[in-house]
Amino acid sequence: MFPEWVTSFLVQTLSGVVAVFVGIWLALVVERRRRAEDSAERDAEMMRDFDRAIDTILGSVVKNTAEAKRILRLLDGGKCPRLIQAGLDSSVWYASHAQFTSLCRNVDERVIFAQFFDSVRRLQAFVDFRCNLQVSTTTSGLDRADPEFQELAAAVDKHLAALAEDLRFCGVLLINDHGKPVHKRLMGIRTDAAA
Repeated sequence: MFPEWVTSFLVQTLSGVVAVFVGIWLALVVERRRRAEDSAERDAEMMRDFDRAIDTILGSVVKNTAEAKRILRLLDGGKCPRLIQAGLDSSVWYASHAQFTSLCRNVDERVIFAQFFDSVRRLQAFVDFRCNLQVSTTTSGLDRADPEFQELAAAVDKHLAALAEDLRFCGVLLINDHGKPVHKRLMGIRTDAAA
């Protein structure tokens, strides 16, 4: 009797220990699988957030590039207005750049987009400067036929055209490199499907 009881006790104890280890192993496998699924879901959500942010920013790039082209046409035209109204907009960048930079893994992309919107800010500031110059000369009664004023106005317009061309060129490159087909079509860039 005694050996049978010891044998039964050992079998039950060993089966309990084995069951505990198997249970722990199964729980670890299930937990690892659950974490992998959660991680995949988080990554997918982050990619959706990044796609929404980049779409918004690229839309602003298209708009600002089109505005730079309009400014160039005004300056190249025979009769440029004294006051140029610029519809440049960097508010989209300021509203979404924190999310974009936290989700964008490519440092070069972050820098390129930041430089583009810095160029938008500089172009807007120079358009404002040109308008202030025009208003100042008008209100001060300065002779617009004065050769020094003509030279200054020509230099200001030349610099404004250079800034607008830089912004336009940078915008085309950004859309060409990072834009989706819809952005490319809006910019007049041929996509592979249209070629």
